[in-house]
Amino acid sequence: MDVALRRFRFSMRALTDVFANRDLARLVLAWGAFTFAGWAFAIALSVYAFHHGEIWAVGIAAAARQLAGGLASPFSGLMGDRFSRRLVLVGSALLGAIILGICAYAVDAHWPSEIIYALGALSTVAVSPYVPAEGALLPQVARTPQELSAANVAHNEASNLGFLTASLAIGVLMSAVSLGSAFIAAAAAGSLASLLLFTLRKDAPPRYEPDQTASGMLRELALGFKAVHSDRKLRLLDNVMSVNDFIEGVANVMVVIIALDLLGRGEGTVGYLHASWAIGALIAGGVLAVLARRGNLTAAIATGCLITGTAFALPGLWPSIAVAYISFMLVGYGYASVKVTGRTLMQRLGDPETLARAIAFLETNRLIAMALGSLAAPALVELIGIRPALFFFGGLVATVALVRWRALRVFEIGAPVSERHYELLRGTSIFAPLPVETLEGVTHALVEVEADAGQEVTTQGDRGDRFYVIEDGEVEVFENGLFKRRQGEGQCFGEIALIRDVRRTATVRATRTTRLVALSRHRFIEAVAGHRRSSHAAATVASGWLTAPAEEPPLKVGAEASDRWS
Repeated sequence: MDVALRRFRFSMRALTDVFANRDLARLVLAWGAFTFAGWAFAIALSVYAFHHGEIWAVGIAAAARQLAGGLASPFSGLMGDRFSRRLVLVGSALLGAIILGICAYAVDAHWPSEIIYALGALSTVAVSPYVPAEGALLPQVARTPQELSAANVAHNEASNLGFLTASLAIGVLMSAVSLGSAFIAAAAAGSLASLLLFTLRKDAPPRYEPDQTASGMLRELALGFKAVHSDRKLRLLDNVMSVNDFIEGVANVMVVIIALDLLGRGEGTVGYLHASWAIGALIAGGVLAVLARRGNLTAAIATGCLITGTAFALPGLWPSIAVAYISFMLVGYGYASVKVTGRTLMQRLGDPETLARAIAFLETNRLIAMALGSLAAPALVELIGIRPALFFFGGLVATVALVRWRALRVFEIGAPVSERHYELLRGTSIFAPLPVETLEGVTHALVEVEADAGQEVTTQGDRGDRFYVIEDGEVEVFENGLFKRRQGEGQCFGEIALIRDVRRTATVRATRTTRLVALSRHRFIEAVAGHRRSSHAAATVASGWLTAPAEEPPLKVGAEASDRWS
């Protein structure tokens, strides 16, 4: 118990550390406001649709929004890989808020329902660049893999707080004020998100050499699809998350049906059941902080699916308001477990160059899966009834968890890496392009080396068996006995012999006690050769060292210096 408590406290400290990172804090807070806006609008629109067409209208209104966003997402992802991700976020949130404001006016002015649904679809298109751009920006802003995992948990908690406050606020507004006031609240929250994002530090657009195999917009967009389906882990992740998203689409419709039809409650109950969902998701955040710290992400995915499936069936067994609240709290817990874990894994596995497009592809799948769920829910209710439909959907997601349990074990991570060593590698041009998961594995493989003053770390003519990064201290490089340059903290050497498969081209000697981290030949080649940008960077570094002119040797005094430069 004491060990578990210490781990939990440590993980909670990791979450608070996220807010010490200025830009991470703003991203998390903006996401909370953005989530409030999205859920406030979704809940208000579902109630609006129910009163204008009952069950099928709820599903169709939700599906229209989700399909529109799904079709736009691939193009939106390309924006996140070509322009400043900060500007993409600001523009997306601001445009979405403007459309929600127009929608609020349209509801109060009693415009035709078809226009309201069209504005809802247009708002989803407007905000579709947000998730890919934010997902690609987070790994850049986070300083370590641990901070990235903690940021995603904090991101989830902000999302769930936004969800909870939106559910409660919309429940109160619909009960005590008007349906139109709920749409106004959504627009105001979207405006707040855009203001928070505007305060982020400016970021440069991603800069990569053009890929000669991908020319034209369609080929560029296809890279997101290729990045996911060429990787076994990402493909498995996509499949499991799509089932989870399908159930979310089902739940968004069933919550209205359960509240207004099965239980015969008022409009406010729809908001309050959503609030129960948000509370469950918030509880999941604390558990996920512990599991992420321990690297046990398989448990988070599998148990999340099982809990969601089991909980979904509860109102069908016992149709009461108390059971419904418990059910949606457990659904929220299970759904959040899969969603946050999947997001973290995507950011760890994805290539930085195509990450926004890969996330956009997954976002397309998510929205299409939700749209199908939104249509499947009323269809199955019409066909077999509310309670049997709940049993069917619950059994579906639980079955996926049981069938894919063994395959999900590929997502075990292991012990946290050294923050200092990870930063050293990411600070080199050779390792910076690598996905987080690859870089994390390389960091685990590093060996600490200490060299005394005057000690040779590498000797010209020897076989190269290691790559080195200087953690602290200084070295001097000699070629054929002649001084070439000095290198200090954060700089690397040893790559020429490894990538060109030649003998050491220089002698490297410590000028004072120097701490280094070393990577074996096998792990270096395994990581770098398999990644086009990384291998190109290594070749560029090697060519630069070989052609660089010699620096002026440092001035020395006395016989020792005379011997050394002779």
